Amino acid sequence: MNRKISLGVAISIAAIACAVTFVITMTVSLNNYNEKVADVQQRGEMYTKLQEIDAYVRNYSLYPVNDDAMKYGVYSGYLDCIADSAAKFYTTDEYYYKTRLESGNVVGLGFVFEKEESGYIKITQVYDGSPAGEEGIRPGDIIISVEGVSVLESGYESASEQLRYGDEGTKSKFTVRRDGVESEYNLARAAFGIPTLDAVLLDNGILYFSFLSVNGATGTRMQELLDVYSGSSVSGYVFDLRGVSSSVYSSVAAVLTPFMEAGTVASAVYKNNSTKVVAETAGGDFTGLPISIIIDEKTGGSAELIAEALRDRASGVTVGETTMGYGTLQETRTFNDGTAIEISVAVIRPEAENGEYNETGITPEFLVEYDGDRELDPTAYVTSGDPQLKKAVEVIVTKAFAAAENAAQTAAQTAAETSVPEDAPAESGDSDEQQTTARHGEPKPNIQGEEEARPPEETGIMNSEE
Repeated sequence: MNRKISLGVAISIAAIACAVTFVITMTVSLNNYNEKVADVQQRGEMYTKLQEIDAYVRNYSLYPVNDDAMKYGVYSGYLDCIADSAAKFYTTDEYYYKTRLESGNVVGLGFVFEKEESGYIKITQVYDGSPAGEEGIRPGDIIISVEGVSVLESGYESASEQLRYGDEGTKSKFTVRRDGVESEYNLARAAFGIPTLDAVLLDNGILYFSFLSVNGATGTRMQELLDVYSGSSVSGYVFDLRGVSSSVYSSVAAVLTPFMEAGTVASAVYKNNSTKVVAETAGGDFTGLPISIIIDEKTGGSAELIAEALRDRASGVTVGETTMGYGTLQETRTFNDGTAIEISVAVIRPEAENGEYNETGITPEFLVEYDGDRELDPTAYVTSGDPQLKKAVEVIVTKAFAAAENAAQTAAQTAAETSVPEDAPAESGDSDEQQTTARHGEPKPNIQGEEEARPPEETGIMNSEE
């Protein structure tokens, strides 16, 4: 039996519901208001204290205040206070240099450096074709003075800025110490290209790609190299991504497209859960061959995405050590004075299931520890002291040998099924369609150039412990 309620009761229930809704809304609004007020109060206290410090220092300090350094220090300090290792403030010179570096073409002296334990400047990399490269400056050289002033006296930051920034044609004078011998240089800055990618064909048909950086020119360079080796018999690919970390994703699709089917590689997931495609391949002509990828703890950013995509979408095998876990996308906000800030705004999410590597890194299928530098001459892989390179080559040789055996078995089975009876007349002449040769982008049964493919233990690459 349906029971009716009186109009008064219905009105009372509605009133109670409205009251509850009002109380909840007011509570949430009040909490938000209190948080904002507290935040404003905290900022006000901070600004007031900063003004007090500034006034005291200007009145009583023996040393003058560098206003530009103070401003930049405050801006940098602010970004240092957020849990974002990629967040950075750029001065006008720094931002200009960053944009040129990401494009693959810079103006400078031509070397990369870091602070040595003693406080001097240690050169870690010298670019071919740069002023420093032309003058014979080498990695490991120590810069002890800049513009006639000791680095220990001027400070590392000040000395490094004098070396790093300047217009084309401007000169920097510095003293280099090498093996106890000091030499003075006075180099003029010049424009040169940042090496990003190179390749060499090993004697077993493996095409070895050596990545030095990932920038705006990397995709174009990949296509150039594939054109160079298009007529070669290739049995597989090694991608050496050790020591490469970059926030530039514009070239990722062009690097990957030749080696995989068309599809989305990864998307960026923003704070509000909106997404944007980061890399999408068009489908390439060099799919189907075995791939190994060498990675280490310094492989990060777009280099990590390349490694992950090759592993999950091109059946690549990773060798080396766990990567950085730098899987975020950065955006840059520029200001009218030429300065800029860069912060992480999204997480890179690969399309492959369980492919996300941010903060965890990519754990290789074959863990091979190695503290040394990568082999400068990869053609000497057999005698090289680089165990990661050896393992990467071994992986390709093993997979190529297995593919060759499978192809031979399939061919034999097909021949047996379609064999002509003994009493049938034989056909004369060989058809051109019956003659095939291994080409770039196709499996090459004979990876050693002999009459028959040999097992990996006979190729000069010994099986290492997995």
